Amino acid sequence: MDTLINKLINVLTPQLVLYIVIALVVIIVLTIVLRGMRKRSLKGGLVELETKYNEVKGIPLAFKFNKAVALSRVNEAMLARVNECQPNFDSVQEALKECGVLLAEADDLLYVHKNKAAYKKMEQLQKNLEESRKKAEEVNQVLDEILEQESEQRSQINILKERFRSIKKMFGDNRNAYHQSVEYIEKRIDAIEKKFSLFEEWMFASEFDKAHEQQEEIAKDIQELGNQLHALPNLYEQARGVLPKAIDEIGLRYAQTRNKGVYLEHLDVQKNLDIISDQLKENIAKLRGGIVVDVKENLNALGERLLNLQDLIAREDDAYAEIHGGIDELFQKVRHVNEEFESIVQLYQRVNERFGFEDWSARLKEEEKQLEQMNVLRRKVEKAAIENVLAASAQLMDYRELAKAVELFGKDVEKMKAQLASACSDEERAKKQLVKLQLILNEVRLKTACHRLPSISSQYQSDLAEGEKLINRVKLVLEHSPLDVQELNADLQEAIDFVYKLYNNANNLVGIAIMVENAIVFGNRYRSSYSEIDSELTRAELSFQNGEYTKALKIAIQCIEKMHPGIYEKLIKTNDPSIMNQVG
Repeated sequence: MDTLINKLINVLTPQLVLYIVIALVVIIVLTIVLRGMRKRSLKGGLVELETKYNEVKGIPLAFKFNKAVALSRVNEAMLARVNECQPNFDSVQEALKECGVLLAEADDLLYVHKNKAAYKKMEQLQKNLEESRKKAEEVNQVLDEILEQESEQRSQINILKERFRSIKKMFGDNRNAYHQSVEYIEKRIDAIEKKFSLFEEWMFASEFDKAHEQQEEIAKDIQELGNQLHALPNLYEQARGVLPKAIDEIGLRYAQTRNKGVYLEHLDVQKNLDIISDQLKENIAKLRGGIVVDVKENLNALGERLLNLQDLIAREDDAYAEIHGGIDELFQKVRHVNEEFESIVQLYQRVNERFGFEDWSARLKEEEKQLEQMNVLRRKVEKAAIENVLAASAQLMDYRELAKAVELFGKDVEKMKAQLASACSDEERAKKQLVKLQLILNEVRLKTACHRLPSISSQYQSDLAEGEKLINRVKLVLEHSPLDVQELNADLQEAIDFVYKLYNNANNLVGIAIMVENAIVFGNRYRSSYSEIDSELTRAELSFQNGEYTKALKIAIQCIEKMHPGIYEKLIKTNDPSIMNQVG
């Protein structure tokens, strides 16, 4: 041994010893560092495992299981499921206890630097936690299914609470709009809040069926309160503003209409308005107690009643205005129709005798009967308008009936009058035409006499006699009774045709004679200078004296055209003999 040591001493130099010492120090340091790093790694893993342990332990299995057990006491349907879930729940609880123990042991081992042992505990803890999490989630799901009724009720009650808060806010923001109903609404709100508290008590006691009944009551109360809060402002506005204003307006309209003289007693307006006012007060009192459905129906009925009353007043006013606005004119039409009918009766008697007119005896009796009925109705309308003890709407029926009767009877009268006038028109026309024809004959005689024609044919005199004869024949027909209208028209037309033809011929004859005289007078200025013109004018004068006026005009015109060409065309075109005096 000593020999070995001596050899080592001989071999180990101071420098080699230094290297060995440094290597040992490095190994020690690395060992310490690695152990520290491993310990820190294990501690970090242990923290993660502790977090997972707390997550699994944080699942409220015990709370849910206790609620499920409480529910199973009052709900036999849930008892079997709770009993089935019991073993798994207990298993999870035991596994969590074991995990807690392992977690504590691993922590202790790390504290005493037994890293390897701690690592083994941590591996076991990881495995147990995974199994525990899986079982806990399964148990949690089963418990959630068992407690679904509670969750559903809790969800529904939260919705109701939100609606209730919204309703309370609406009430607070519009408090003045609810007038006398404020106290009632506050009581209802307090009652609903108490029901919410009672619901929580039933839920805490796991009396879910009773809690459900309480929830239904709360939902119903909130719905009713919401409806009331929405309806009350409008109902108050109608009851305190719209309808009272309508009552005042109708009262004013009633007074104004009555002052016009319109009969309104049958409407009992004031009595109806008093009844409506009393009913309005009763409905306002009901609103104080939160009654909205009945009040709404009642207010609508009162509104309709007021509208009907207003319409009735307006109808009477309009009827009164229609009657008194046209009654004078209508009565005047009645008088006119009576006068026209009387004149028709007189005219018919004359026409019937004169022309042998169709028999209107039955027709006139029927018309006279209708006229009497119209006059009776007229007296009735007049009496009702003067006495004014009957509703204008009732009077209006008779008034319109009278107006219709006057219109129809007036048309009948006009029709009869036109028929009678047509029968007389031929006679009147014939008389007027006779006067005109006689004047025309006199004008023909006067023209021929005034112009002193040197020669007139015998036919002219016979034509005048024929014209007189035709006129006298028409006069004889007119004097005969009954009058033969057909013969009258035929003879009259023959006389007209003849006399007008004679008139035209006489006019033409006189016109030609005047033109001959003017042409000869015009040509006389050239006689002394031109022998040919003197000779032609002499021929024209002889023809004129012999009554050959057309020949005389032709000779005279041809004569003067030699001096003034185209004068004849101007004469024919203007048909004015004085045109020759303008040539010079």
